[in-house]
Amino acid sequence: MKKLLQILTVVAVVFAMAAPTFAADKKGEKRDPKAPRTIVGQGVCPKCCLGEGGECRNAIQVTRKGKDGKEMKMVYAVEGDVDHQLFCKGNKKVAVTGTIKREGKGKDAKMTVVATKAVEAKGKGKGGKGKGKKKA
Repeated sequence: MKKLLQILTVVAVVFAMAAPTFAADKKGEKRDPKAPRTIVGQGVCPKCCLGEGGECRNAIQVTRKGKDGKEMKMVYAVEGDVDHQLFCKGNKKVAVTGTIKREGKGKDAKMTVVATKAVEAKGKGKGGKGKGKKKA
């Protein structure tokens, strides 16, 4: 029994020392920019919901925290063969999967998702990550 306890202690120490190394390796890796990603947010039509002129288009509005810690809203244009009913005149939480294109830098950057799939996301709310507050 004493020998088993010693072995388990040694194994626990080895894993404790190796865990930060694995995390550092994964964090240092860069994501493939052409790999498909899924964005969850509020499905909007820039013409109908955001008041931007032109014709009806598909977009997804996501709330993110900036480098300064303040929340900011980002709008990704959605291209591809997706159902406009998910986006137009509705407050629907939408999950869009596709590759992201970025034009420009900083706050003036225009983000576009070339969608391969767009579905109504499960749950209520306006999208984004995190858990909603529970009602008492």
